[in-house]
Amino acid sequence: MFQNSILFTAGQFARLHHLNKRTLHYYDDIGLFSPAYKGKNGYRYYTYQQSAELESILALRELNMSIGEIKEYLNRPTAPRFISLSEKKIGEIEDTIRNLESLKKVLKKKQEMLRLCMEVEDGQMDLVECEEEYLFITPLSSEVQQGEFADMSTLLEHLQTTWDLSKYKTSCGSILSEEKIRRGEFEIYDGLYTQMEHPAEAEGYYRKPAGTYLRGFCKGSWDKLPELYHRMLAFADDHGCRITGYAYEIGLNEIAVSDMEEYVTQVTILTLPRP
Repeated sequence: MFQNSILFTAGQFARLHHLNKRTLHYYDDIGLFSPAYKGKNGYRYYTYQQSAELESILALRELNMSIGEIKEYLNRPTAPRFISLSEKKIGEIEDTIRNLESLKKVLKKKQEMLRLCMEVEDGQMDLVECEEEYLFITPLSSEVQQGEFADMSTLLEHLQTTWDLSKYKTSCGSILSEEKIRRGEFEIYDGLYTQMEHPAEAEGYYRKPAGTYLRGFCKGSWDKLPELYHRMLAFADDHGCRITGYAYEIGLNEIAVSDMEEYVTQVTILTLPRP
């Protein structure tokens, strides 16, 4: 019956479709796609006409359909069933694209932070224009702080909440009010914050306003931060502006530093023109 058909061995047919021969054997073993003819020697032979069926299966696999889903569909292939299946898979693909775009933004942000660390000097300051950001903030009271965070459950709860709200786990910073900076009270922070990719429908969500921010950098131990704050106050006075709201502290190179002397902390605080 195959005298008028060109037969391909499993190896030849696999190469034709850029597959491993073992994949064809597996598809045959599970009853998904079988050869047109099996010789007495056990060899599998395929016809050119089977290429369309195999390519359809491969296309469905590219849509991330399971073997079970493909077998079920091939048992009763109809246009409405294919449209329904493909719509579902298209939705999944769109979700994947959105997730990858979010991950791409996170990675680019990490790259920007690390490149900045390589460029700045200890104590460097400048005025920069910042866009609005979405933050999740957990307030801190003096009771949970003894120098560094004594109540680790507060930090863990903050991280767990933000990581549940955000697709990707980003770093955590701290906020310190203008009033405490002016009074020289640097030991008790006002809260923890984590940047979000989008507004969160949760208590603690905050919009960090756009505007001109005074930005300072500290390399090394956190013990050097009070000195940086004093110098930032003087810098603001010299440039005819005043700080307002909260200072936002964040480590820029936590992911790429092994020595605390190389650790870079960035501090930003909104400024307004001095009346």
